[in-house]
Amino acid sequence: MIQSQQVAQQNTDQKIKLEVLDTNGNKVEEIEIDNIFASPNQSVLWYYVRWYLSSQRAGTRNTKTISDVRGGGRKPWQQKHTGRARQGSIRNPHWVGGAVAHGPHPKDFSYKINRKEKVEALRTAIALKYQEGKLKIVSAFNFNQPKTKTALETIRNIDAYPLLVITNGSNKNVYLSFRNIPLTQVVPVEELNAYHIANFDYSVFERSAFMKVVERIQKAKSNKQEVQR
Repeated sequence: MIQSQQVAQQNTDQKIKLEVLDTNGNKVEEIEIDNIFASPNQSVLWYYVRWYLSSQRAGTRNTKTISDVRGGGRKPWQQKHTGRARQGSIRNPHWVGGAVAHGPHPKDFSYKINRKEKVEALRTAIALKYQEGKLKIVSAFNFNQPKTKTALETIRNIDAYPLLVITNGSNKNVYLSFRNIPLTQVVPVEELNAYHIANFDYSVFERSAFMKVVERIQKAKSNKQEVQR
């Protein structure tokens, strides 16, 4: 157990190099970062995706009980001497137009998840894309005007589709350019989460946006090490 922990620590201490492309698909530079993508924790990623989808549920479905259904206040016939089964109300669940027995009611499906688990899920999602060769870094998306044709050319040049585009802050021209292309989405790095990454085949970062994510993961990692000490 101790040996496996030492191996994992050695892997995280190593440096990795990542290519940075331009919108034409040409390599413009190479960045070196700590190997923050070692040992991805897929169970945390699964837990995060389950939490995210549960939080999106409105939980507003509702069915009427016998006290909510209109009518049925009078006993339909007397208790005895009719030859028919006794009935108390025509709004009982077994009557047509009656109430629903044990039906769904408004419910809050959300639950809590720790901030560290959110960061670990994001790290794992990006790490899996890196291992699959589906992590792309572009120097910048410099779109002077919204143009879908330019976005399509960029997709072909970097060979990534379907894709999630992560920009450094809101970029209206980039958003409008990719908006009409199926199976694509543009997300500012401030709104990025693990579900976004896991939901698309390719993740395409702007260089500055990617460095912000790396900084966030490294900060969480250093805080964890300080707590362990």
